[in-house]
Amino acid sequence: MQKINWKSLIPAIILAALAFTLIDGLIHYFVEALEVYYYPIPSFLQSISTWPLFWYAVAKFFSTIILSLIILPFLLQRKWKFGVKVLAYAFIIIALLEIRYLISGYYGSEWHIYNTIMHFIVLFVSSWAIFKAFKIE
Repeated sequence: MQKINWKSLIPAIILAALAFTLIDGLIHYFVEALEVYYYPIPSFLQSISTWPLFWYAVAKFFSTIILSLIILPFLLQRKWKFGVKVLAYAFIIIALLEIRYLISGYYGSEWHIYNTIMHFIVLFVSSWAIFKAFKIE
């Protein structure tokens, strides 16, 4: 079994989550069909910001890091090719995030379809580049 190099894995996860969140946030901001017009904001946090996209991005950033810390160590132990690992990683993360968004019931079917496709592409590409740069294989 291959030993996990946490010194490079943790920064790679944080950078991948950051890239995913920033690109995703820009797309949600500029593409009207994917606008984030509602996000449940606890009242004690509303003094920081009432902008739904801000809290959506904060939640996405931290949830991506947490899910990555759980999922990646298992995927890295597999004797799969790099691309298959990144594909599985992106698929699992996006599936879990999208299930949460579907359960919330705030957006329509079309939004969820476009959002799922966009999330998968953005996470796959950003993770591929960052994991390759950090030699996470």
